[in-house]
Amino acid sequence: MRRAYAKRGDSHKREQAGRRASASGPGREIRLPLDRDELLALMQDSLETLAIELGLLVASGVLEDEVTRLCGRRYERRPDRTHTRYGHQRGTATLAGQKVALARPRVRRADGGGEVPLETYAHLQSPDAMPRAVFRRMVRGVSTRDYEQVVDLARDGFGVAKSSVSRDFVRASAAAVKALAERRFDGVYFPVVMIDGLEYAGETMIVALGITADGTKRILGLRQGATENAAVCVALLEDLRGRGLDTGRPALLVLDGAKALHAAAKRVWGSKAVIQRCQIHKKRNIKAHVPEKHHAELERRLSEAYHEAGHETAQASLEATARWLERINPDAAASLREGLEETLTVARLGLAGALRRTLATTNPVESALSVTRRVTGRVTRWREGDMRRRWCVAGLLRAESKFRRLKGHRAMPILIKALEVLTRGQPAGSERDVA
Repeated sequence: MRRAYAKRGDSHKREQAGRRASASGPGREIRLPLDRDELLALMQDSLETLAIELGLLVASGVLEDEVTRLCGRRYERRPDRTHTRYGHQRGTATLAGQKVALARPRVRRADGGGEVPLETYAHLQSPDAMPRAVFRRMVRGVSTRDYEQVVDLARDGFGVAKSSVSRDFVRASAAAVKALAERRFDGVYFPVVMIDGLEYAGETMIVALGITADGTKRILGLRQGATENAAVCVALLEDLRGRGLDTGRPALLVLDGAKALHAAAKRVWGSKAVIQRCQIHKKRNIKAHVPEKHHAELERRLSEAYHEAGHETAQASLEATARWLERINPDAAASLREGLEETLTVARLGLAGALRRTLATTNPVESALSVTRRVTGRVTRWREGDMRRRWCVAGLLRAESKFRRLKGHRAMPILIKALEVLTRGQPAGSERDVA
């Protein structure tokens, strides 16, 4: 960046140069007029404010450069020119999440064909620039009231009032919901699909998360409902199938234990569905039937069973725990026996280590929803309509951007082989079958 310092007595020339920001040289270098005192004052204010002001100068310089390429240098005589300058007009640009005033140069065709739109100004005027900037800040927990304080305002900045921010976030988050609802999965195999229904702002959000063969995690979709009922679950899974999700290949479906989810998964995947009930949800359900003084012993027994290397050994350990629970509360024993076999699917598939621990629960989905709850921690009033879904999608996409590959992803080929063997009706779980 070349700084052209001017003497204090030449302020009128400096202002005129600022409007021109002329280009020079074969590399089209942009010269930015910077007053030394003003630059020092901006640096003392904040580095961010300085960057915005410099960005505004760059924008003006690039605009003037485009005009020079079309019309030639100012006052240059060109008999063959096709465009001519036509003065300036007040305009705006979006920089760092705010609108700033900008002098927009105008260009007309020399043959009288009318005004020519400038490509650079069209980029600076992008209708999505402000909503995207607002969206990024809002999902980081900035409220509409505090947005103006978080944004480093340029001296002539505007467009960050509470109402403007709210409208921009609604527009950006609605676009995010639409993009998520239209995601296609053609040609992508998800050997693992996790589905969980969680309470969110007084309603239930059913979220589906897919894991590819290389361990990449992706948000597949969600449905909003008053409860976790079968109709809502089936609607979500059939929509995913309609968008290209392959349900004709074996898949490990990690569910939270709700009967509606179980029925929906079986309906959509059929014989290719291999169900793993979330072990954490199972522990919570059993503890709800047991007095608190027995919780520590129950936790020890269940953890030991779920960490057994062999499927038969783990099943025998759980059966022993059920007999122990019979003496405390028969309902607790019935809760353990309900779906007991499906809580041990990862053991039956012969998985071990990090991959087994990760796929035994729906924790990846709950972790993504926890980001969403943190994002919406400042929301105090929920309106009817799509507000909950918009905020939930915003948080989920924020979480997805931070996803890492699944722990134990190097063992995914073992899982895929085991799923194929199991769904063919052959025994799976031995080292010879799945290695």
